[in-house]
This record gives sequence, structure tokens and C-alpha cells, in this order.
Amino acid sequence: MAQPGSGEQLFAGIARHSARLGGYLKWAGISVVGGAVAIGINMLDLGVPGWALGLLWLIGLPGLLWTYLTHISTKYKVTHRRVETEHGVLAKKVESLELWRVLDVEYSQSLVDRIFKNGRIKLISTDQSNPELVLHGLPNHRQLFEELRDAVQAARQTNRPMELAPGSDLGDFQDGGGEVL
Repeated sequence: MAQPGSGEQLFAGIARHSARLGGYLKWAGISVVGGAVAIGINMLDLGVPGWALGLLWLIGLPGLLWTYLTHISTKYKVTHRRVETEHGVLAKKVESLELWRVLDVEYSQSLVDRIFKNGRIKLISTDQSNPELVLHGLPNHRQLFEELRDAVQAARQTNRPMELAPGSDLGDFQDGGGEVL
């Protein structure tokens, strides 16, 4: 294991495609419905050319493509200090969550996640703009959860950040361990 507070990477890359299974199935289903409509129109013999009806089978293709592009353009970098997410197909946005700001790390698996060997890691933090960060479908998710949990504890002990205590006046400050200074 790396030194606490080191920048060693625990994970870098994209999530498994099965993490976006719902999006892929939705657009594939729309294509199937489009195909069924095409068959129904063809059976009614309304004089619509066959090539035009064939296009109805492709109605979900743009959605499938967008889901795929969104998925492969969402990248994660997890180190012993922070979790960075980069996302965006046309424009990019990078967000960083310092591990010393994390209050709790949760791990869960739904039935579908268990079937597809996925897991969900939720980081609950003091970040004002995005207090929850969910990492879903990352490889070796259980091991990553364990390492993240340990890294959060090490980061909170090492950094001992100064935070304003909720509900206190400006004179009361707490360090990262919850002690009033």
C-alpha cells in the first residue's frame, strides 16, 4: 500500500459499459418499437416506400450513439488524495473532490449490479456544490471501496483541515477531527 497522502493512482479510466445498461436498453427498445410501427404501417399497405419504413428501425440509433459517447467520455481518476471526474462529449468539465473533505464512503450493489458484477461507491462530502459523488461500474469496485475508505481516513488525519462548524458563529472553528479550536 502507498504512503497515506501520496498521489498514487488507485484507478484511472472509464466505467464498465454495463453501468449504462439502462440507457442502452432504452434506446434499443425505442428502435424495436420503431420497427414494430414500420411493420404495422407496411401491413396496412399505405403506400409508404419500404426504405422509409426501414428508417424507423434506426430511430433509436442517435440515442444509442449519444449514450456510448457520453459513457466513453466520462473518465475517473482516483488517487490517495482526490477523486477527479472528467465528463462531456462536446465540452469538457473536470471536477475534483479532495478526500479530506469526504465524511462517509458507502458501498452498495443492486440485484442488476450483482448480475453484471458492478458496484456503486458513494462519497458523501462537505463540498458545497456537489456533496455526493457516485462511482458506478468501476472495475475492482470492492477493492477500490476498501482502498478509498482507508485513504479517506488517512487524508483526514494527515490534513486536519479547518472547517467552520455548522450552526456556529464565526468565532468557533473546528479542525477536521471535530475538535473546537
